[in-house]
Amino acid sequence: MVNELTINEYICNIDKAVNTDEKLRLITIGLIDLFPIEEVHLFRYSPLGHIVEGIIKINPSGLDYIGHVRDHLTNLPPIEDAIRTRKAVFVSGEKHFEFYGSKYSNPNGKNDHFIVPITFSSNVVGYFGCREFNKNINCGDHYLSSLTHYGKMCGKLLQSNKDGQSIGSLSKRETEVLQRISWGESITEMANSMEISEYTVKDYIKSAIKKLEAKNRVEAVAELLRKGLIS
Repeated sequence: MVNELTINEYICNIDKAVNTDEKLRLITIGLIDLFPIEEVHLFRYSPLGHIVEGIIKINPSGLDYIGHVRDHLTNLPPIEDAIRTRKAVFVSGEKHFEFYGSKYSNPNGKNDHFIVPITFSSNVVGYFGCREFNKNINCGDHYLSSLTHYGKMCGKLLQSNKDGQSIGSLSKRETEVLQRISWGESITEMANSMEISEYTVKDYIKSAIKKLEAKNRVEAVAELLRKGLIS
Protein backbone atom coordinates (compact mmCIF):
# COMPACT_ATOMS: atom_id res chain seq x y z
CA MET A 1 0.00 0.00 0.00
CA VAL A 2 1.40 3.41 -1.00
CA ASN A 3 1.04 5.92 1.83
CA GLU A 4 0.09 9.58 1.38
CA LEU A 5 3.52 10.86 2.40
CA THR A 6 5.20 8.89 -0.39
CA ILE A 7 2.69 10.24 -2.91
CA ASN A 8 3.15 13.80 -1.65
CA GLU A 9 6.94 13.59 -1.95
CA TYR A 10 6.70 12.12 -5.45
CA ILE A 11 4.40 14.92 -6.66
CA CYS A 12 6.62 17.54 -4.99
CA ASN A 13 9.54 16.34 -7.14
CA ILE A 14 7.40 16.54 -10.29
CA ASP A 15 6.68 20.20 -9.51
CA LYS A 16 10.31 20.91 -10.41
CA ALA A 17 9.65 19.97 -14.05
CA VAL A 18 10.20 22.81 -16.50
CA ASN A 19 6.91 22.78 -18.41
CA THR A 20 3.33 21.48 -18.37
CA ASP A 21 3.90 18.77 -21.00
CA GLU A 22 6.68 17.28 -18.91
CA LYS A 23 4.55 17.41 -15.78
CA LEU A 24 1.71 15.61 -17.55
CA ARG A 25 4.14 12.90 -18.65
CA LEU A 26 5.57 12.53 -15.17
CA ILE A 27 2.24 12.36 -13.31
CA THR A 28 1.19 9.63 -15.74
CA ILE A 29 4.40 7.68 -15.17
CA GLY A 30 3.89 8.17 -11.43
CA LEU A 31 1.03 5.69 -11.33
CA ILE A 32 3.32 3.07 -12.85
CA ASP A 33 6.17 3.93 -10.49
CA LEU A 34 4.08 3.94 -7.30
CA PHE A 35 1.44 1.31 -8.02
CA PRO A 36 1.59 -2.17 -9.64
CA ILE A 37 0.12 -0.77 -12.87
CA GLU A 38 1.68 -1.20 -16.30
CA GLU A 39 -0.47 0.96 -18.57
CA VAL A 40 -1.95 4.40 -17.92
CA HIS A 41 -4.06 6.62 -20.18
CA LEU A 42 -4.32 10.33 -19.35
CA PHE A 43 -7.45 12.24 -20.38
CA ARG A 44 -8.50 15.84 -19.98
CA TYR A 45 -12.08 16.65 -19.02
CA SER A 46 -14.02 19.83 -19.59
CA PRO A 47 -17.43 20.49 -18.02
CA LEU A 48 -18.12 22.61 -21.10
CA GLY A 49 -20.03 20.01 -23.10
CA HIS A 50 -18.91 17.21 -20.74
CA ILE A 51 -16.27 16.07 -23.21
CA VAL A 52 -13.31 13.81 -22.42
CA GLU A 53 -10.28 13.84 -24.68
CA GLY A 54 -7.16 11.69 -24.72
CA ILE A 55 -3.71 13.16 -24.12
CA ILE A 56 -1.12 10.40 -23.71
CA LYS A 57 -0.81 6.67 -23.04
CA ILE A 58 2.22 5.16 -21.31
CA ASN A 59 3.10 1.46 -21.01
CA PRO A 60 6.28 -0.66 -21.21
CA SER A 61 6.41 -0.02 -24.97
CA GLY A 62 6.73 3.72 -24.44
CA LEU A 63 4.59 6.83 -24.82
CA ASP A 64 1.85 7.37 -27.41
CA TYR A 65 -0.32 10.41 -28.05
CA ILE A 66 -4.04 9.64 -27.98
CA GLY A 67 -5.53 12.98 -28.98
CA HIS A 68 -7.77 11.17 -31.47
CA VAL A 69 -9.76 9.64 -28.59
CA ARG A 70 -12.74 11.85 -27.80
CA ASP A 71 -16.09 10.98 -26.23
CA HIS A 72 -19.04 12.37 -24.32
CA LEU A 73 -19.15 11.67 -20.61
CA THR A 74 -22.66 10.21 -20.73
CA ASN A 75 -21.31 7.35 -22.89
CA LEU A 76 -18.90 6.37 -20.11
CA PRO A 77 -20.88 5.59 -16.91
CA PRO A 78 -17.95 4.54 -14.65
CA ILE A 79 -15.97 7.63 -15.63
CA GLU A 80 -19.01 9.82 -15.08
CA ASP A 81 -19.36 8.28 -11.62
CA ALA A 82 -15.70 8.88 -10.76
CA ILE A 83 -15.94 12.51 -11.89
CA ARG A 84 -19.21 13.07 -10.03
CA THR A 85 -17.90 11.64 -6.74
CA ARG A 86 -14.28 12.79 -7.30
CA LYS A 87 -13.13 9.35 -6.16
CA ALA A 88 -11.24 6.51 -7.84
CA VAL A 89 -13.34 3.55 -8.96
CA PHE A 90 -12.54 -0.01 -10.01
CA VAL A 91 -14.27 -1.63 -13.00
CA SER A 92 -13.92 -5.38 -13.44
CA GLY A 93 -13.40 -6.98 -16.81
CA GLU A 94 -16.80 -8.63 -16.46
CA LYS A 95 -18.45 -5.20 -16.25
CA HIS A 96 -16.39 -3.67 -19.05
CA PHE A 97 -18.65 -4.68 -21.93
CA GLU A 98 -21.77 -3.77 -19.95
CA PHE A 99 -20.51 -0.22 -19.53
CA TYR A 100 -18.54 0.40 -22.74
CA GLY A 101 -19.43 -2.30 -25.24
CA SER A 102 -16.45 -3.30 -27.38
CA LYS A 103 -15.33 0.28 -28.07
CA TYR A 104 -12.52 0.45 -25.53
CA SER A 105 -11.63 -3.21 -25.18
CA ASN A 106 -8.04 -4.18 -24.50
CA PRO A 107 -6.77 -6.38 -27.38
CA ASN A 108 -5.31 -8.86 -24.90
CA GLY A 109 -8.61 -9.21 -23.04
CA LYS A 110 -7.33 -7.68 -19.78
CA ASN A 111 -10.13 -5.21 -19.22
CA ASP A 112 -10.03 -4.73 -15.43
CA HIS A 113 -9.26 -1.05 -14.84
CA PHE A 114 -9.19 1.86 -12.42
CA ILE A 115 -10.53 5.33 -13.11
CA VAL A 116 -8.66 7.99 -11.14
CA PRO A 117 -10.08 11.55 -11.34
CA ILE A 118 -7.64 14.47 -11.29
CA THR A 119 -9.22 16.95 -8.90
CA PHE A 120 -8.70 20.09 -6.90
CA SER A 121 -11.37 21.63 -4.71
CA SER A 122 -14.68 20.84 -6.43
CA ASN A 123 -13.18 20.79 -9.93
CA VAL A 124 -12.24 17.79 -12.05
CA VAL A 125 -9.78 18.60 -14.83
CA GLY A 126 -9.10 15.11 -16.13
CA TYR A 127 -8.61 11.47 -15.18
CA PHE A 128 -6.33 8.49 -15.52
CA GLY A 129 -7.48 5.17 -16.95
CA CYS A 130 -5.24 2.44 -15.48
CA ARG A 131 -5.08 -1.17 -16.63
CA GLU A 132 -2.63 -4.05 -17.04
CA PHE A 133 -2.05 -4.70 -13.34
CA ASN A 134 -1.50 -7.64 -11.04
CA LYS A 135 -4.76 -9.54 -10.61
CA ASN A 136 -3.84 -10.20 -6.98
CA ILE A 137 -3.81 -6.56 -5.93
CA ASN A 138 -6.39 -5.48 -3.39
CA CYS A 139 -9.00 -3.30 -5.09
CA GLY A 140 -10.67 -2.38 -1.80
CA ASP A 141 -11.34 0.97 -0.17
CA HIS A 142 -7.80 1.58 1.08
CA TYR A 143 -6.27 1.05 -2.36
CA LEU A 144 -8.91 3.25 -4.01
CA SER A 145 -8.28 5.88 -1.35
CA SER A 146 -4.58 5.96 -2.26
CA LEU A 147 -5.43 6.36 -5.94
CA THR A 148 -7.92 9.11 -5.10
CA HIS A 149 -5.25 10.94 -3.11
CA TYR A 150 -2.82 10.64 -6.02
CA GLY A 151 -5.41 12.25 -8.30
CA LYS A 152 -5.96 15.08 -5.83
CA MET A 153 -2.23 15.77 -5.56
CA CYS A 154 -1.95 15.82 -9.36
CA GLY A 155 -4.82 18.31 -9.45
CA LYS A 156 -3.10 20.55 -6.93
CA LEU A 157 0.09 20.37 -8.98
CA LEU A 158 -1.67 21.45 -12.16
CA GLN A 159 -3.72 24.08 -10.34
CA SER A 160 -0.55 25.55 -8.84
CA ASN A 161 0.43 26.49 -12.41
CA LYS A 162 -2.82 28.34 -13.04
CA ASP A 163 -1.05 31.64 -13.64
CA GLY A 164 0.94 29.90 -16.36
CA GLN A 165 2.54 31.89 -19.14
CA SER A 166 1.14 34.05 -21.85
CA ILE A 167 0.03 32.12 -24.93
CA GLY A 168 0.56 33.84 -28.24
CA SER A 169 -1.19 37.20 -28.08
CA LEU A 170 -2.97 36.34 -24.83
CA SER A 171 -1.76 37.83 -21.56
CA LYS A 172 -1.19 35.67 -18.47
CA ARG A 173 -4.51 36.84 -17.01
CA GLU A 174 -6.41 36.15 -20.23
CA THR A 175 -4.88 32.68 -20.35
CA GLU A 176 -5.76 32.11 -16.71
CA VAL A 177 -9.45 32.99 -17.10
CA LEU A 178 -9.78 30.60 -20.06
CA GLN A 179 -8.04 27.90 -18.03
CA ARG A 180 -10.43 28.48 -15.14
CA ILE A 181 -13.44 28.40 -17.47
CA SER A 182 -12.27 25.00 -18.74
CA TRP A 183 -12.21 23.85 -15.10
CA GLY A 184 -15.84 24.88 -14.70
CA GLU A 185 -15.36 27.93 -12.48
CA SER A 186 -18.03 30.66 -12.48
CA ILE A 187 -17.35 34.38 -12.90
CA THR A 188 -17.78 34.85 -9.14
CA GLU A 189 -15.40 31.98 -8.31
CA MET A 190 -12.77 33.34 -10.68
CA ALA A 191 -13.09 36.84 -9.21
CA ASN A 192 -12.66 35.50 -5.68
CA SER A 193 -9.72 33.24 -6.56
CA MET A 194 -7.92 35.88 -8.63
CA GLU A 195 -8.79 38.68 -6.18
CA ILE A 196 -10.20 40.94 -8.88
CA SER A 197 -13.68 42.21 -9.65
CA GLU A 198 -16.24 40.26 -11.67
CA TYR A 199 -16.21 43.12 -14.19
CA THR A 200 -12.45 42.66 -14.69
CA VAL A 201 -12.90 38.90 -15.17
CA LYS A 202 -15.51 39.56 -17.86
CA ASP A 203 -13.19 42.07 -19.49
CA TYR A 204 -10.37 39.50 -19.66
CA ILE A 205 -12.76 36.96 -21.19
CA LYS A 206 -13.97 39.41 -23.85
CA SER A 207 -10.42 40.40 -24.67
CA ALA A 208 -9.28 36.78 -25.00
CA ILE A 209 -12.23 35.90 -27.25
CA LYS A 210 -11.44 38.86 -29.50
CA LYS A 211 -7.73 38.00 -29.76
CA LEU A 212 -8.50 34.37 -30.61
CA GLU A 213 -11.15 35.48 -33.14
CA ALA A 214 -13.59 33.09 -31.47
CA LYS A 215 -17.37 33.44 -31.44
CA ASN A 216 -17.73 32.92 -27.70
CA ARG A 217 -15.93 31.67 -24.59
CA VAL A 218 -16.75 28.03 -25.32
CA GLU A 219 -15.09 28.24 -28.74
CA ALA A 220 -12.08 30.07 -27.27
CA VAL A 221 -11.56 27.45 -24.55
CA ALA A 222 -12.10 24.59 -27.00
CA GLU A 223 -9.41 25.98 -29.29
CA LEU A 224 -6.82 26.11 -26.50
CA LEU A 225 -7.81 22.66 -25.26
CA ARG A 226 -7.54 21.23 -28.76
CA LYS A 227 -4.01 22.60 -29.08
CA GLY A 228 -3.09 21.32 -25.63
CA LEU A 229 -2.27 24.85 -24.41
CA ILE A 230 -4.48 24.55 -21.34
CA SER A 231 -5.51 21.46 -19.37
